Amino acid sequence: MTAVRAASRARHIDVKLVRHRERVAARHRVKTDAALVRMVDDLGFCFAFTAESAYPVPAAFDHLDTRSEHRKWDWMWGWKDELAEAKRVYYGKLLVRKPTFVSMKMLPTFYATFGRAGEPDDHLDDVRAGRLSDIARRIIDFLAQNGETQTKRMRAALGISSPEGKADYAKAIEELQRLMYVARVRAVGEGREDYNYTYDLFVHRYPEVVRAAERMTSADAMSALLARLLVLAGGVTERQVGKLFDWTDDRVTHLVTRLETQNALVRIEGALVLPTLG
Repeated sequence: MTAVRAASRARHIDVKLVRHRERVAARHRVKTDAALVRMVDDLGFCFAFTAESAYPVPAAFDHLDTRSEHRKWDWMWGWKDELAEAKRVYYGKLLVRKPTFVSMKMLPTFYATFGRAGEPDDHLDDVRAGRLSDIARRIIDFLAQNGETQTKRMRAALGISSPEGKADYAKAIEELQRLMYVARVRAVGEGREDYNYTYDLFVHRYPEVVRAAERMTSADAMSALLARLLVLAGGVTERQVGKLFDWTDDRVTHLVTRLETQNALVRIEGALVLPTLG
């Protein structure tokens, strides 16, 4: 293929991807919490707030159907907590470590990507491998013993009071959410100073999700997430996939080859594209 033909094909695919993403976005206009749940259920997963320009995944905030920015923040700030507490959607830092909504139907697939059995000592391998800090380990041990606990109370119980310690704690909580060891349960407190979250072990908060995940291998779960991403985005690069889900290059390459063999994607000018768009 000549350089001119390749460039023309790339432009043609870009146009198709833009139109595909516009069609996905046009399906949802959110004015109520029920409409937000329907959107998340339809998409499977999405960013909770504003979209990340580097990743072609819808963002719920962009679909709020009002011209008032104040109303948008008022709606979303309440819904993210209320819907997650009621288990109507999952809310936590997952995609590129940003606030993410996941449908309850898709949640076992996310959990299954880690290939864990949901046992009390699952985290020890990550501790030994250096993927979890000592504070993260202590948080897991504390929640295993004490159950759902407010952030401030847990920090105090763990003896964390310095600004540096609080920063390390916040980082550990985010990492534990991303690895789905810990989940937010509810928002508590009034006002900026008192507002905080309660947390519990993911396996305590979502035992039904852990049971459902047992029926999937990690490879099948990761393939399902990549396939769903392609449905939402139309096309992505391997780099975007790795960064979005925090997967290694080798794992992404293996998954792409697997889906390509199943005719679930095609490679076009360095992108992974839905066959219907290629």
